[in-house]
Amino acid sequence: MQAKAEKACLGCHNASIILQQQLNEKVWTKEIDKMIRWGAPVAPEDRQAMIDYFAEYFEPRDPAAMAAKLPPGPGKEKVVEACFDCHDYHNITAQHLDEAGWERILEKMEDMGAYIYDDEREDIIQYLAKSFPPQPKPSQDPK
Repeated sequence: MQAKAEKACLGCHNASIILQQQLNEKVWTKEIDKMIRWGAPVAPEDRQAMIDYFAEYFEPRDPAAMAAKLPPGPGKEKVVEACFDCHDYHNITAQHLDEAGWERILEKMEDMGAYIYDDEREDIIQYLAKSFPPQPKPSQDPK
C-alpha cells in the first residue's frame, strides 16, 4: 500500500504534507475521498486499504500533550479544537503573524475543508495573534 499511496499522493504533494497531517480514520476517509474527487489515482478496490494504511501509519498525536505546549490564554481551547485534528502544535507555533495574517490562515484552512465556527473565529485569531505575533526583523544597522 505504501507504493500505491506514494503514486496517488506524491504527484501533487511532497511527503511533508502527509507527515504533518496525523489524522484519525474518520478524517483520513474524508481527505482521501476528497483527493479521489480531485483526481488522485486510487483504484476503487484500493480506497479502504489506503484509508487503513494512512490511519495506521499517520495516526493522531496526543492532543492533550500538544495542547499543554501552547501558552495559556483565552481562545486556546478553541485553537486546539479547530486545528489539532489535522496539525500538531509545531504548525501553529512556527507561524508568527498579525491578526490579518492569522485571518488569512483561517480562510486558507477553510478553503481546504476546515470548519471554523463563526462565533469562535475572533477568539481564535486573538489568541494566535497574541501568542504568536510577528517577530521583529533583524536590525539593518551596518555597524
